[in-house]
Amino acid sequence: MNDNRKTFVFIGLLVVAVSSSAAGKPTSPSRATGRTPWTTSRVIGSPDPPPPYKIVRAFPNMKLEKPLLLTRCPGSDRLFIGEQAGVLYSFKNEPEAKAEVFFDLRKELTTLSLSPGNQGVDNLYGLVFHPDFETNRQCFVCYTLKGPGGGQPNFEDGSRVSRFTVTNTDPPKIDPASEEIVLTYLQGGHNGGDLHFGPDRMLYITTGDAASPNPPDSLKTGQDNSDLLSSILRIDVDHKDAGKNYAVPKDNPFVGMPNFRPEIWAYGFRNPWRMSFDRATGQLFVGDVGWELWEMVHRVERGGNYGWAAMEGPQPIKPEETSPIPITPPLIALPHTLAASVTGGYVYRGHKLPELVGAYIFGDWETRRLWAARFDGDRVIEMPEITRPQVRIVAFGEDNDGELYFLDHDLGTIHTLERNDSGGQNVDFPKAISQTGIFADTASQQPAPGVLPFAINSHQWQDGAIAERWAALPGTSSAKLYSQPKPIPGMVNWHNFRLHFPENAVLAKTISLEGRRIETQLLHYDGQDWQPYTYVWREDQTDADLVPADGSEKEVSVGGKKMTWPLFSRSQCRLCHSAWSEYSLGFQAEQLNRPGSDGRNQLISLSELGLIQRIDAKLQPQPAFDETSAARERQIVDPNDASQPLEARARSYLHANCGHCHAFGGGGAVGLRLQFPVSVSEMLAVGVSPTRGDFGLPGACIIKPGEPTASTLYFRMAKFGRDRMPHLGSERPDEAGLKLIEEWITSLSPSAGSKPAPGPSEALSDVQSALVTARRLARAEMSSPDRDALLVAAAKIPAGPIRDLFEGYFPEDQHGRRLGSSPRPTSILSVKGDVARGEQLFWSTAVNCGSCHKIDGRGNLVGPDLSHIAKQRTREDLLDSLLDPSRRIEPRFAAYVARTHDGRILTGLIINRDATGILLRDAQNKEIVLASNEIDELKPSRHSLMPDGQMASLTAQQAADLLAYLAHRN
Repeated sequence: MNDNRKTFVFIGLLVVAVSSSAAGKPTSPSRATGRTPWTTSRVIGSPDPPPPYKIVRAFPNMKLEKPLLLTRCPGSDRLFIGEQAGVLYSFKNEPEAKAEVFFDLRKELTTLSLSPGNQGVDNLYGLVFHPDFETNRQCFVCYTLKGPGGGQPNFEDGSRVSRFTVTNTDPPKIDPASEEIVLTYLQGGHNGGDLHFGPDRMLYITTGDAASPNPPDSLKTGQDNSDLLSSILRIDVDHKDAGKNYAVPKDNPFVGMPNFRPEIWAYGFRNPWRMSFDRATGQLFVGDVGWELWEMVHRVERGGNYGWAAMEGPQPIKPEETSPIPITPPLIALPHTLAASVTGGYVYRGHKLPELVGAYIFGDWETRRLWAARFDGDRVIEMPEITRPQVRIVAFGEDNDGELYFLDHDLGTIHTLERNDSGGQNVDFPKAISQTGIFADTASQQPAPGVLPFAINSHQWQDGAIAERWAALPGTSSAKLYSQPKPIPGMVNWHNFRLHFPENAVLAKTISLEGRRIETQLLHYDGQDWQPYTYVWREDQTDADLVPADGSEKEVSVGGKKMTWPLFSRSQCRLCHSAWSEYSLGFQAEQLNRPGSDGRNQLISLSELGLIQRIDAKLQPQPAFDETSAARERQIVDPNDASQPLEARARSYLHANCGHCHAFGGGGAVGLRLQFPVSVSEMLAVGVSPTRGDFGLPGACIIKPGEPTASTLYFRMAKFGRDRMPHLGSERPDEAGLKLIEEWITSLSPSAGSKPAPGPSEALSDVQSALVTARRLARAEMSSPDRDALLVAAAKIPAGPIRDLFEGYFPEDQHGRRLGSSPRPTSILSVKGDVARGEQLFWSTAVNCGSCHKIDGRGNLVGPDLSHIAKQRTREDLLDSLLDPSRRIEPRFAAYVARTHDGRILTGLIINRDATGILLRDAQNKEIVLASNEIDELKPSRHSLMPDGQMASLTAQQAADLLAYLAHRN
């Protein structure tokens, strides 16, 4: 667990934990002078059924200090638990058991003198007992040593796996003098250190990349197998090779291969945090802590390459460092909106909860979530959350009967699952906004007593809609504003959990368009997590109704033109309102620090009313804000305020629209840092080449100083459809925002000069010219005849970057019902498809699916056989693959890109590979033979052989027909 990211977030959460007990108490009368308490709230509990299980203390008499491991012992009723600092305990598997010392490495380890320069035990990571423990009394411990001077990074041989003998006493103890060092490897930030014996009686050991979070894989070891790092090792501890205290099994996959350590069983892991064998099937599962965007669970196979650091889940990180073994994608990839530090678990094989048998139970250390996943082959068929977020899960363990336990790292307690028969669903949860208690008069949105309106500095662009906001805290309770923790290197502007709200706090936002309310969004803090809810306003504007959890749509009129307004699902809301963005995007000090409706600084007014209470670094309450303290607080500006500096306006715009995702761990697909306090040099954008496509812009950078039309950030803001930004909450470009960003990018290098407006014959000749032309069109700088002629010409352009700039400007009769490059899945799923028409379309030249896929023996096998695809994929899953074919690629259909000596670049599936060369099959089903001495480079492609945009020219009905044909193939 020795991950700087985890350590830092723990500091932030410690502050929250210390303060939360008083969070819901009313502030003192002097602090709440003039504030009316809010007493009308009915936003309590949840409209959804309670989770099926609850978390309970398993051994209430035990409380340890930062436990990290829990394991069982063959032939014994005892369980064994280890603290991070280096103390192991044992206890009887009885409810009233108490922990007894098994081994204190800090005091009893006798071999420290064998490592000159080390400064003692650093961390304990693993413990496992030999399968023949009852006769040989052997156990194995993984721990790390502090390096010279007490430091730990890159300490050679600082990670150690040792064999010990256990005394035959009650309670048992490890004999310190019996230590035999079996294996060592580099000590670093990510050490792995989990130990398990497999069904084959071999010892399996996890190792990490021995690095801190930033930069990723700094030792370049993830795909380098000349060392033992980033791997799962497999060794034989019952035999010894010459010069070793273990033997390398002869059937290990890389024995005899050059540049491969033979101990490696599988590789490509960042920080494999807890593995386990399914006691029924022998399958090996491991949780791998991700870097910036994804958390992974792998089902590990012999000789597998799991990607790090060429890939982080589905995201390329350093694709140029790929090793020769094809990458196997994760069994589960969790975005950072759901998880932030995965903890691998167990396949449940106990008796207490038979309905969970066969489910892989795992969790997340950071978000405290717990899932039960089931699989059909390599496909996840279900993965429900089974409890409320509660425990900071650092490790799982099972007893000899297969019953499951897990550890809370913060509280030092052991927990298990029980069925949740206590209810929890609030059948009276407000079904209409009028029932929430937020408004005294719903039709006029007059807030109830104690509900306070607030304003923010920088608004999100929402297709021209405006927003009104309110804060509702129970009684006269306060939101606690803590002093900024000191950031750690590489994590600029990290400020999670800086503002802590009382239980049942509600933040509300109503969105209106052209004078009509569309939706009111609520964020409700239930005491453990933030829950998002949306209410859609009725046509008569008298009330708004709760939107289903899966979201919905509403037809609205913008400028006399009808459009579909998405009402996002609760899971989509969490993409932005996540732990990484502090949940409440608007109610943050940098947004509130502005003039209020009374002319005073709003931050001062709200703190004087007791809505915000300042807490210093020593957890002591502070006086209300005054002019001096408010001036020291972070502040962003109104992007529309021309009196403010240009850079501050542009950076504030990016902060509000992009910064919640494009921050470390925020969920954005590239490593941008677009939060306001981040310096320009740390944005990882200015002068940086794009890694997710350049859209055909010459010499493109994410932000190219002086050249907005060569900047992919600007292009994404200007386009329609897929890959536009912001990708949630808007579908149309913001002309005022584009103009602001254009001026700012130009100011970064004024001498670069802007691209002149192209003539009519050049308007659509290239992407950059089309970008300039599209902006002239949107800003009404063209005559009507020129505009009409341009749109007619643009409508004839096939799907791609140029057409994407004009999609939203086409007249209704031209654009019609075509899906374009950003089809909305719900609009397709809501249409009833016709199987017969879908079959005709599948085999037609319009989509040409049969050129790559077979059904009942017809077609080609470049991609998967789809004859029985409905047995493996749900309708929603099938549609997701049609719309985004590169999102999930089956390993055996992963494309590779070969670059040859003579400059050719060839893409295809590897059909055969040996010492003489490779056989590729391209998207046209053509086979290409390349000799080894022809190939300069061979690396996996980020993209599927199935091209993007296959559905763009179809109508929603055609797409539904095609989906219906595939969905009946069972």
